[in-house]
Amino acid sequence: MRTSGNRFSQASTAAQQRVDASHPLDLYADFRPPDRPGLFLLTSMRPPERSQAKSISISVGRRSDGRWSLRLTLEVPALRPVFTELCRDIIEATREGVPEENGATAVLDRLDRWRRLLERGAADFSTEEARGLLGELVAFRWIVLPEHGPDQAVAAWTGPLRQPHDFLLPSGSRLEVKAIGPTADSARINGLGQLESGCDPLTLIAVRLERTAADANGALTIGGLSCLLRIELAASPSAQDRFDRLLRLTGWKPDKDVPPFAARIVAVEGHSIDADFPRLTKSTVPDGIVDATYTVRLPAPDLYWNTETWTSPNSMET
Repeated sequence: MRTSGNRFSQASTAAQQRVDASHPLDLYADFRPPDRPGLFLLTSMRPPERSQAKSISISVGRRSDGRWSLRLTLEVPALRPVFTELCRDIIEATREGVPEENGATAVLDRLDRWRRLLERGAADFSTEEARGLLGELVAFRWIVLPEHGPDQAVAAWTGPLRQPHDFLLPSGSRLEVKAIGPTADSARINGLGQLESGCDPLTLIAVRLERTAADANGALTIGGLSCLLRIELAASPSAQDRFDRLLRLTGWKPDKDVPPFAARIVAVEGHSIDADFPRLTKSTVPDGIVDATYTVRLPAPDLYWNTETWTSPNSMET
């Protein structure tokens, strides 16, 4: 979408370009001058009716060849960065497991998820969500960023996009992060797809956090850690900009995080998700089970990270 978006933004007339020749759905980047980017789908089935979004218009039409069209068009130019992330998310979320006849429903379902996220008040950001986001930022800063650098690390962070896993690394390996208590022996799994990755390696990272005061020794806060990450991403302005957009998509806002959720790292452990790891997946549950949220008892970890050298950035808190 980035390449297409740049090309269409310079066009003086309407233009369309398929987002990916290998994508199973007929999805197109769509541009209507002067500044109305969109996402366009061609399908054999009539798209279901949905209420109009505040900033994204939904239009449905039927062509002379009998196929149906679904167009999502951005109506508020200031939201273009968010709309770009939405389009990326729709493209990736429909890349596998979506039959052509269900394409329009899948696109609109994804739009609904984003609408609920963006229209949710910041006051709804719970302690549980803050703990989870802090765990993701810990993995981002001390595991993903040192290995892959700013651009690839930010591109790998898919948690804010509501993908099944929190990180999709350039190699295809996936990371799912769970922030748990210092002595917890279990973790909550959200969905049948969270511990399933097809043929790609998947690691569950358990970040053990102990809640404390924001000014305590070794304390981490979302504000302090995100500030450190912005500094470390400064060498790549595009990575820094995308990081800021992804952070906003989580629903966290610094002016509402008062007093801030603070915790110190106790340990960081890794579990390779293989045939021996206890889990529920779409292929193992009985017919008729569509989705499930469940708690899994964690076996002994097979990976450990030395956190003694991980310096707290609480002195950089703003």
